[in-house]
Amino acid sequence: MADQAVERQSARLFVLWSEPVDGTRHVIGHLWRDHRDFSFGYVPEVDAVMKRGFELLPEFPEQRPVSEPYRSPYLFSTFAQRIPSPSRPDYARILHSWGVKQSDDPLEILRLSGGIQVTDRLELAEYRAESDTLSSPLVFRVAGEKRCPGGDLLKPGDPVVLKREAGNEFDPNATLVLLRGGERVGYVPRQYSKMMARLLDAGYPLEAVALRRLVVPPERGRWQIRVRCPSRRAPRAIN
Repeated sequence: MADQAVERQSARLFVLWSEPVDGTRHVIGHLWRDHRDFSFGYVPEVDAVMKRGFELLPEFPEQRPVSEPYRSPYLFSTFAQRIPSPSRPDYARILHSWGVKQSDDPLEILRLSGGIQVTDRLELAEYRAESDTLSSPLVFRVAGEKRCPGGDLLKPGDPVVLKREAGNEFDPNATLVLLRGGERVGYVPRQYSKMMARLLDAGYPLEAVALRRLVVPPERGRWQIRVRCPSRRAPRAIN
């Protein structure tokens, strides 16, 4: 049942755009699959992101919302070009390095790899609603890692701590990713910060572990973290 829940989640992805100056990521749309069709639509917040320099994607020149999306029986080329060709001799190795198990599922490949290219500022990530309970594990890529030294001390399988950062001037819901010793690895990505803050503030015992450091492409290497909330455990007391 848990695997089915994860599969349902991975059928919808956030589409993110990062600012050229400081790399701040913003959700600009959703990409998802319904039965055999793929769909893409812009979120209402895209108007504000356009004021920060984002331009509507060439393949999607009309600002169609998620409720009235673009549809196609095939994965849109904007996203399909982010998946390595199966004819590559290192195809299996690349997918393994991202943690991909279903090589025939393009949305799983994009969910785990981020679909990052050096030629643009787009990235994809697993969709979760702000009300999500994390009973199904979420895998995310650490944000802000370049400014934090803890990532160099982390190893696959190490547990990490998620801690709210009160007073963060950029995001009131900011959540740190820390080593057990307190060293900073980075932050929970902004698209999950409200959800994570709500669970932490309510005292839910989140379990987080480092999976792997992504090294393809090498200059964008970031840690993958898996986090879940054990569904049968009650929230701990808040001091």
